[in-house]
Amino acid sequence: MSWDPSSLLRRLLVAADRFDQGEAARLCDELVDGLQQGGDIEPATARKVLAALRRKGWFAPMERVAEALYFTGHDDAQIRRQYAQALIDQGKIPAAVYVIESLIDHTAGDPDENAEARGLLGRIYKQLYVNAVNAGGSTGLALNRLNLQRAVDAYAAVYHAEPGKHLWHGINAVALAARAARDGVPLRDGPDFQAVAREILATLEERGKQVLPDYWDLATAAEAHLALGDSTSALIACAQYVQRQDADAFELASTLRQLTEVWGLTIDGPPGSLLLPLLQSQLLQRKGGRVDLAAGKLDQTIEKTAAVAETPGKTLEKVLGKEGVVTLGWYKLGLDRARVVAKILNPAGDGYGTGFLVRGADLLPAYGDAILLLTNAHVVSSDPAVRGKHGSLEPDDATIVFEAFEAVGGQEFRVKELLWTSPPEELDASLLRIDPPVPSLQPYSLAKNLPLADGVQKVYVIGHPGGRTLSISLNDNLLLDWDDRLVHYRAPTEGGSSGSPVFNQQWQLIGLHHAGSLTMQKLKGQEGTYAANEGIWIQRIIKALV
Repeated sequence: MSWDPSSLLRRLLVAADRFDQGEAARLCDELVDGLQQGGDIEPATARKVLAALRRKGWFAPMERVAEALYFTGHDDAQIRRQYAQALIDQGKIPAAVYVIESLIDHTAGDPDENAEARGLLGRIYKQLYVNAVNAGGSTGLALNRLNLQRAVDAYAAVYHAEPGKHLWHGINAVALAARAARDGVPLRDGPDFQAVAREILATLEERGKQVLPDYWDLATAAEAHLALGDSTSALIACAQYVQRQDADAFELASTLRQLTEVWGLTIDGPPGSLLLPLLQSQLLQRKGGRVDLAAGKLDQTIEKTAAVAETPGKTLEKVLGKEGVVTLGWYKLGLDRARVVAKILNPAGDGYGTGFLVRGADLLPAYGDAILLLTNAHVVSSDPAVRGKHGSLEPDDATIVFEAFEAVGGQEFRVKELLWTSPPEELDASLLRIDPPVPSLQPYSLAKNLPLADGVQKVYVIGHPGGRTLSISLNDNLLLDWDDRLVHYRAPTEGGSSGSPVFNQQWQLIGLHHAGSLTMQKLKGQEGTYAANEGIWIQRIIKALV
């Protein structure tokens, strides 16, 4: 294909809209190859390519493209800034600091780009501080205090140079000064965070008389209200923010991270109990949404989510509309589905896979009211051939824990009996009786039919990606296709997600997740491949059991 960067950008935007990471990666490779062969590209086109990758959180290909642009002479301040952003979001801090410090010097004559670069330097030091202290590091450690001071200085200097313009710098200075006060860390020339918060709100109010506030203005307003202790106004601003359709998963996830990591909000009480469920529920409605569930906090999160939907009453419904309040109820149901999802550990105690509880009679009447665990055969199998080929755990070697099922209180379970299994090449399923018996539970509603694969329907996956904490959904979750055995969906997952339940948009169980690939063979005899995950249709498993 001839070198045509504009066409490549159009195709990349389509791939981003579909959250097609495989196609996006291929297009990035094509772009890098063209640059290395001497192809030219307009700076505006290059910036749009990087912006599309950033918006979806695809930082590795973003770094690769930005690096290729830089080393082939297609470089300007914005491209270099995007390069630094890709490094920061991948945790490549030393390299990012080097790029940003050189960018600050390079943009001395460009006030806007210089302000952006200095803000990114503040972001690096902010992240270094919260990462260290939130992980249990001492606020008295000299390096931690220095990083916090550096972050505040970087943000505050930009804000005070032009307060009416650089609001995102100002609100970060506010958040960090408030954090310093909570942590007992003295700041040199630290801003009066409440005074700055009032200034920011006054600027936003004045700006709102001229133009409709954008989504970042609303997120900024929510933080400013937090700084002033006004939870109700923060909730209203946040509710307006999440209703904006141009606020994608990247933006909502960034705000959620700011509220938890910097402001220290938790589900335990207000304002976290008001704001976090609102952001989490809307995040799962966006392409790319993912919510991690804190161990031991699920019951409380369910309770607080219900309270957000019900207690604020007409105020919340007026801002969100009935549909938004319904979304909170929908999210509560999804949280309830997470209760009985298990992490399966290997003998070393590492997360090896996922499973979930089902009522026996829902699969086969002969099993009655027994509560059983369903997972993949490539996770647990009694067949030596399967274990040899796929590395499955022997039933006696598997330990089962439920992070979110608080009724069992962190108890460990073992496999008492493997009732039925089907090899990975067929249904990739193992049905287990576990010991001790699990208390009774509200069973999953099993879907009788699969949704129409119309490019709109979503699926939701609950599992332990990479053996880590329990998560709902994984990246984008578009239903792609299905046949009488398999379901394909674009929700790229990691090892550890094998054996996760897959739900339709009504939280009915439709499948057992078992595989994923950037080059998955299409179904129904269609030629070609695509980036997809694959689950086993639950009714096909039931049919095999009968």
